[in-house]
Amino acid sequence: MELLFDDGTASGVKLESGSETHASKAVVIAAGGIGGNLDLVRREWPTSELGSAPEKLLMGSHYYADGALHEEVRRIGGNVTHLSKMWNYADAVRHPKPQREHHGLKLIPPRSGVMLDPDGRRYGPVPVMPMFDAYAALERVCEDERKYSWLVCNFKIAKRELDVSGSQHNPHLRERRIVPFLLGVLLGKPGLVRHFLDGSPDFVSASTLSELAAKMNEVTGESAIDAATLEREIGRYDETIARGKGLFNDDQLRRIGQLRNWRGDRLRTARFQRIVDPNAMPLVAIRLQVMARKSLGGIQTDLGCRVLRERGDEAIPGLYAVGEAAGFGGGGVHGKRSLEGTFLGGCVFTGRLAAATITGAELPLRIPPRID
Repeated sequence: MELLFDDGTASGVKLESGSETHASKAVVIAAGGIGGNLDLVRREWPTSELGSAPEKLLMGSHYYADGALHEEVRRIGGNVTHLSKMWNYADAVRHPKPQREHHGLKLIPPRSGVMLDPDGRRYGPVPVMPMFDAYAALERVCEDERKYSWLVCNFKIAKRELDVSGSQHNPHLRERRIVPFLLGVLLGKPGLVRHFLDGSPDFVSASTLSELAAKMNEVTGESAIDAATLEREIGRYDETIARGKGLFNDDQLRRIGQLRNWRGDRLRTARFQRIVDPNAMPLVAIRLQVMARKSLGGIQTDLGCRVLRERGDEAIPGLYAVGEAAGFGGGGVHGKRSLEGTFLGGCVFTGRLAAATITGAELPLRIPPRID
């Protein structure tokens, strides 16, 4: 797509075919970030924070979010900045039914599962739990050049705690089907676990830890997981649980206890469940990979969402950028450790600002009361 100008003012767009143009009094770029272009993600990867870019990287954005309009803005003299500010995941798997190459799916991993590095050793001294701090988990996983980790649990834990991020994967919640949604919370989601075991190559199950270690190595094509190491790491965790709550000395178990203090999480969190338990089999291992998702950098705008020139001191007439294309309004107002749903607010807010700027309207702003 090519931006068109009339006397220096954005006046429309020309489609890639070159035969179709659309004229407009204003052009608003709402093309998303760069997560659909893995080559661009690797080029802009924040190496100072996360080491070298992953050789194997999953795609969590739509492939249309390819950064093409970012490059077009650069071509016409606009400023594109801070693309290394990314919000990526460390707890994704290959999609059971991929719709495109490198198609990934972001999990909500079982919090009662044990996170292990690529060699089968538990992360420490602070355990890694992506559901508590997604960015900290990404940092730990990226310390190893292989850029993946393992989560080991059992079927009982997985059916109660495993879930998938995104409204498209939660139809009961999206369509407000309350009864099926509540049944899923109360009874767990065994069907979802089987769906991944049958379809995703990053899920394996076994009846013993030695058998599980062999299957984990088959997934990666390496011999990194030693059965004795796996048995030792999982055994230590299970032995801590067996000592009883009064003798717990494990931060992960403390966090599980904290979660179970709230009624909503109590229903979705196993009660200090051992991994190797004859009543909870089979064992389940999930290879968690890094997945590109959101861009906190992008096309620079002023407070009225007007696209700024490279110097940052002058707006390009008639050209606006909103949402993820503009870094969710200046780099993500909630920061690198923001919650999943908070990004939508930045899209809505910048969209309203752009509309108000274009029409000359004033947004009704509610000024909070002064506190002396």
